[in-house]
Amino acid sequence: MITPKTSLSRLSALLKSKQTTPTAALDFILERIKLSEETHSLNTFTYLPSTESLHELARASTARYADGSPLSPIDGIPISVKANISWLGRPTSASSRMLENYKSPIQADVIDRLIKSGAILIGQTNMDEFGMGSFTTNSAFGPSINSYPYLSTTTDTTTIPKLSPGGSSGGSASSVAFRSSFASIGTDTGGSIRLPAAYCGCTGFKPSYGGIPRHGVIPYASSLDTVGLITPTPEDAQLLHSVLRGSSLNDPTSMDTSPNPDPPPPLSSLSVGVPGSYSVSECHPSITKKWIDTASRLSTAGANVTIFDDSLTSIQDSLAAYYVIACAEASSNLAKYDGVKFGSRIRDTTVDFSSEYANTRAEFFGPEVKRRIECGDTILSKEGTHYSAALQIRNQLREEYSTALKNYDVLLLPTSVSPPISLDSSGSGFDVDQSEMMANDLMTVGASLAGFPAISIPVSEDSDPDFWVGMQVIGRHGDDDRVMSIADQIYRTLVNRE
Repeated sequence: MITPKTSLSRLSALLKSKQTTPTAALDFILERIKLSEETHSLNTFTYLPSTESLHELARASTARYADGSPLSPIDGIPISVKANISWLGRPTSASSRMLENYKSPIQADVIDRLIKSGAILIGQTNMDEFGMGSFTTNSAFGPSINSYPYLSTTTDTTTIPKLSPGGSSGGSASSVAFRSSFASIGTDTGGSIRLPAAYCGCTGFKPSYGGIPRHGVIPYASSLDTVGLITPTPEDAQLLHSVLRGSSLNDPTSMDTSPNPDPPPPLSSLSVGVPGSYSVSECHPSITKKWIDTASRLSTAGANVTIFDDSLTSIQDSLAAYYVIACAEASSNLAKYDGVKFGSRIRDTTVDFSSEYANTRAEFFGPEVKRRIECGDTILSKEGTHYSAALQIRNQLREEYSTALKNYDVLLLPTSVSPPISLDSSGSGFDVDQSEMMANDLMTVGASLAGFPAISIPVSEDSDPDFWVGMQVIGRHGDDDRVMSIADQIYRTLVNRE
């Protein structure tokens, strides 16, 4: 009944019709986790609750369905959460040694909403430390492995390539692809949901900035951090988003994005803009080919697809602006990790407090985190000139996106510029070029800087060797439902794996 291809919405329907139970769904997931973590060593999770506590939740949910009173459409569905989302009384490490012994004293709003909806929180997923990275290689727990190539086998895995799942929400995407969870809650600062979703053949949705409250999320760059979803299909994203959306008194940047009463246009009258500004030399040939093919197939299906070049002139500066803003805000946000109020601490009575503070941060922060803090410190030491210039580029980009989306229902562009990287020859990590890692954010940072909703959808069949190519659908600010509905239409037209 439940298989590794069962989607979130399909499971919800099975539970509602009583063709399966939350207990059966949990048992399936626990077997998948065992296969993922013990047999394949995919290193997807950083924390798993006790099996007994999970079964207790499943029994309670099963009883609610038996009484005909489920709490929501996701009642009893196992869902994972990224390790930077605070879970009351549970380890919340952000995949950093700095927080390896930290148990959160607060509950993130998004977790509170999941629990009140009856979802079974199956565990916390691996990530790049504090969200800083594009391949989930910067984790204190070691790199995660892309699970998608493992879906067709449960036996010999020696010939399967060990690929990165993308980052920073790599563990989340890998867990959904393998169905060791039916969905995962992640965070997206500059593409950290959409990129791993593409690499793992999943759907990744970044709402409009503030569309889901970020209270309780360990911050990286506060003006960019966005709570979002990784699911098997766009339909699943719509279902999960309906439970999690909406403002919160705990987050003054949150907002209500009310359901759009107007249905999206049918594909035959859909206007799709293809921004030629994103056609860059760094784009892998497989991605360019799939982008052209996707646009062509949509046109054949009746959509009005237009390539335009002159509107998004700030794209060439967007990557630099993103890293200036993100590193500056990271430097400020991570200053509190001094080993006194937060985080691990080296106690050394032979040195003064300033030296102890420096030694603590040098020991417990990873290389990429230290690199971005140093970069942010340098930016902020320039009297704010670089940061102010980056904000001006951001405002200009937001205006350019708004102008383009007056002419089109959505924009269509690739999610990444390159394939997932492979495990290095030593088997201990991934060969990562820093400039390659930064360049891979080129396609995703625009929507993040503008604060617009963007969803990455798979556009390949299961057997396609380029399964990792995803396409982004970007829409107007606050138009989250419409963007997901249009993405669902495109997905069903192109692939529809169910």
